[in-house]
Amino acid sequence: MDYINWLGYALSFLVYLALLLLSLASKNKNLPHLGLIWFTVCSLFWAASYLIINYTGAYTYLSSWAESLRVCSTGIFLLATLTSQNKSAKLFFRSYSVISLLILSLILPVVSSLHIFPNAWIYIAYLGLTVYSLILLELLYRKSKNALWGLKPLILALGTLMIFDFIVFSDASLVVKLQPDMWLARGYLHAAIIPLILWSLKRSKSLGISIYISREMVFQSSLLLGAGLYLCFMALAGYYIKSIESQWTGMVQIIFVALAFTLMFALFISETLKRNIRVFLEKNFFANQFDYRAQWLDLTNQLNKPLGESADFYGRSLEVFIRAIHYDSGYLFKLKGSKLENIASRSRQENDLELDPLIKEMSDILIPYILKKHWVIDFKDYQHNKNRYPGLALPDELINTCPFHVVVPVYQQESLWGLVCMDNTKKEYLNFNWEIRDYMTVVTNQVGHYIFQHEANEIVTENAQFAAFSRMSAFVIHDLKNVLAQINMILSNAQKHKNNPEFIDDTFETLGYTKQRMEKMLAQLTNKTLEDKQTQSLVNLNDFIQNIINNQCQNFLPEPELIPSHKIELNLDTEKFSNVLYHLIDNAQQATQDSGQVLIKLEQQNSFIRISIKDTGCGMSESFIKHKLFKPFETTKGNAGMGIGAYDAKLYIEQIGGRLTVSSIPDKGTEFIIELPDNG
Repeated sequence: MDYINWLGYALSFLVYLALLLLSLASKNKNLPHLGLIWFTVCSLFWAASYLIINYTGAYTYLSSWAESLRVCSTGIFLLATLTSQNKSAKLFFRSYSVISLLILSLILPVVSSLHIFPNAWIYIAYLGLTVYSLILLELLYRKSKNALWGLKPLILALGTLMIFDFIVFSDASLVVKLQPDMWLARGYLHAAIIPLILWSLKRSKSLGISIYISREMVFQSSLLLGAGLYLCFMALAGYYIKSIESQWTGMVQIIFVALAFTLMFALFISETLKRNIRVFLEKNFFANQFDYRAQWLDLTNQLNKPLGESADFYGRSLEVFIRAIHYDSGYLFKLKGSKLENIASRSRQENDLELDPLIKEMSDILIPYILKKHWVIDFKDYQHNKNRYPGLALPDELINTCPFHVVVPVYQQESLWGLVCMDNTKKEYLNFNWEIRDYMTVVTNQVGHYIFQHEANEIVTENAQFAAFSRMSAFVIHDLKNVLAQINMILSNAQKHKNNPEFIDDTFETLGYTKQRMEKMLAQLTNKTLEDKQTQSLVNLNDFIQNIINNQCQNFLPEPELIPSHKIELNLDTEKFSNVLYHLIDNAQQATQDSGQVLIKLEQQNSFIRISIKDTGCGMSESFIKHKLFKPFETTKGNAGMGIGAYDAKLYIEQIGGRLTVSSIPDKGTEFIIELPDNG
């Protein structure tokens, strides 16, 4: 029986070691937590000391140090728990109460070893420290208030240990002798009581230790524990068979062991048994029915998966809903007006085509009720507890023919967006209690945001397509104005030059160009694109600008005047660049009185070619140039202008690596300067 003397302290040593490891693993290092670490270290030293003493059988003064440190550390831990968590550890350990306890924990073992005072006085000192700790524990109980729920197991554990110490030291101080049985029982008592502190650590936020055990770990551990107990039972039964000492006991023992292992393997591969064990553990050992951490990670991963070519976000959303509660079929309906439209389905039923009349009949009953109550409706629960759904009247034959049993509303802000209807073809239905309903509310909010975001993206994409088409149409209209100007020029000169063969040739050439341009614009409208196949060609800029002036700018006054330069050649899209120059020259003419002047100057500057278009017109304000000139659809011409000419010119010049700048003075004139890289 010698092992009984040290086994209790061995168990308490292991329990305190586990408590210390958990304490050190925590990231929270507030004052109560530091006090807990000090208490655990001293208690671990206490258990190790008595384990050595009881195992070796030799009494040493180590027990005095162990006892003194443990009792004093309990008081320090309680003081730390009572102190504000914001107080620094340095200030706490400099307080008079803590210094006094530390000094006592050092003095008492020394006094005991030197035999300065009788042993009864030492026991009375320990008794006094125990009473002091009990007073601190009582203060902690009264001051806990809202934190009492988390600290109750801790208070119960420390209270039990200190009351037992009070009895032990009281008895020792009276008879001046320690009661051996009571002294040895302390190891077992600590081993049994310390798990309460672990429980308190799990519940209390102030102690800052989070202990998490997953359901899967409990499930697997339970299977191993069950297997271990089963093997123990087998061993006992086999031992009993062998103890009979009959002629057939050996054979019977072998057959029993073989059949027992066969039964155990059969139980382990049984999915029904595993499922029943899992349900039993979740119902009786966990506050929550789902492992929400794993569920939430799975939900997030499912929503973040990229959609395939054949997949759509409605189908993905329904799949996430179904997976969230481990079901296997369902429907997603969107409310359009007062009717439900099936936009996604996942069902093993063959009667989906017959779903529309059923949904119409059911929606006439469900939608008004859901709009009023905002409830998740469980048909199975409704059939057994109709009083829980006041005002809802669903015929039993309608429920029995329905391919789902739970209806979850989806809201967009405060409006009902649609319904998610789910079922489990395995007939393993969830009980939609408060926990599952709250869980489904969170899932619905998350998946709902996913749906609404994708719907909004579709609307934005569609609007962007219309905006691109409208923008392209605006540019086409702007080009049509240029074409119309050319036709007007031909008509205005027809009477005067209709008998001139050169005029006739120029007219046909211009009409051919106009035809090509209109065909190109028609192709743009048909293909709904703004991308032109640019045709680059090398041109002499002097001749190119002069042709624009002669062919397109002769109908209005003042006539533009080109100040030529030496021969400058440039490789560019002649059609696009012609439109840009014509627009800038035409704007200068319209802004200038007939008696004014429009000068076009061409010159070479290092690696750039500079084209200046300067007029003596009305000019523009600095604010207009800065905020409106190059902004599309902003114009000073009223209904006569589109407001995209300057924007288009600047956009094209920048696309080919150039720069368009403007300077203007109101009532004095404006100058546009085009700078192009020399690529000729």
